[in-house]
Amino acid sequence: MTSLDHEIEIEAPIEYVFKWGTTPENWMRSTPALINVEVTDETDEGTHYRNTLKILGRTTTSDELYTADEENYRTTSVYDDEDFSGELFFDHTETEAGTHVRLHGDIETGTSLFDRALRPVVTRYMNRQYRNSLMTMKELIEVEYAAQEPEPVES
Repeated sequence: MTSLDHEIEIEAPIEYVFKWGTTPENWMRSTPALINVEVTDETDEGTHYRNTLKILGRTTTSDELYTADEENYRTTSVYDDEDFSGELFFDHTETEAGTHVRLHGDIETGTSLFDRALRPVVTRYMNRQYRNSLMTMKELIEVEYAAQEPEPVES
């Protein structure tokens, strides 16, 4: 099992960060391993996505149930297929400087002998990918948010 726990501070309001992070097109911008995201169904329980990733040269597809809780600024991704299973959470907390984002959860990778042998490598790879994804997300959000802010007017 791969455990993930990464945090970052983003200098933008929580509402902006949350909206940016819940837009699937932005997932591919901030996560290089993610090469396609497709909505497969929308239900009362959440949105179902099919994600295509390229991990260590291997292309894999996973199905995800994604929910966003506006009140607590948490998103949850639940995976349950042969390549990936587990849960990932993005928690957003307002700070003086903007928004604190914490990504945490556990992902179980495939169960074949090959997958089990590669698990230590995959664990390092996934942690690096998600850590880098948060850093890229921070850079993109801060630049895009700053570009939206009007310049102060001098009197």
